Amino acid sequence: MPVELEVPTEEIKRLQSCINDLVGLLGLSASWIGRDPSHIAGTLLDALERMLALDFVFLRLIHPSTGSPIVIARVAPGRQLPARADALGEMLDLWLDGEPRQWPPVLRERLGEEELSLVPLPVGLESDLGVLIVGSARADFPSETERLLLTVAKNQVVIALQEQRLLGEQKRLAETLERRVEERAAELAAANEGLGKSEARKTAILSSALDCIITIDHEGRITEFNPAAERTFGHRREDVLGAVLGDLIVPPALRERHRQ
Repeated sequence: MPVELEVPTEEIKRLQSCINDLVGLLGLSASWIGRDPSHIAGTLLDALERMLALDFVFLRLIHPSTGSPIVIARVAPGRQLPARADALGEMLDLWLDGEPRQWPPVLRERLGEEELSLVPLPVGLESDLGVLIVGSARADFPSETERLLLTVAKNQVVIALQEQRLLGEQKRLAETLERRVEERAAELAAANEGLGKSEARKTAILSSALDCIITIDHEGRITEFNPAAERTFGHRREDVLGAVLGDLIVPPALRERHRQ
């Protein structure tokens, strides 16, 4: 006989809310593609503040391309907390002094007449990408569901920053290759220009020389025959290029000695 389990309505609502929040966090990554880390940080903080009704949420990231810090915070109205992100960060640094690996999962700190529950979450290995810190005046904060959402949010940021880093490296590589191609093209253009000038000087020298100038390759075939040689031997340049010099102007009785 099957046993029907009665699940309280409030529990069902909390579960549905958790699922919706998880889907919302996972869907943020689609809107982060190609966006600046500052945009990523801002939209994440807005989502967490809305989902968890936090007193404050603070995020410090290291820009994956420039290495400069990105500091953003959201503070609920009426809270005795610094409104400026950098001032809030300085206060949190005093509370969370020490290595990130030594931070407690939850830290209770007094602020004025009330206490805050702080949850520090290093972003990346040993906070090499930054830190996410959230706070609430609720004594039971964070619940298991809230910690799950915070962990998912942190992991989403890590993935987004790694993608940004890869995209930045690919962009820099493409720019480097493009620059090298342009430099190589300029070098080839300069070399061709120099070769053209060299050919022009050679042609001018050969054409104006009063002496016969004949050049041959390693097989004895004519590669150049200047105008003076044309006048002296009675052959046009275009007719003798590629011909064997010995067969053209050396007397038959001396051709073997010439070849040797």
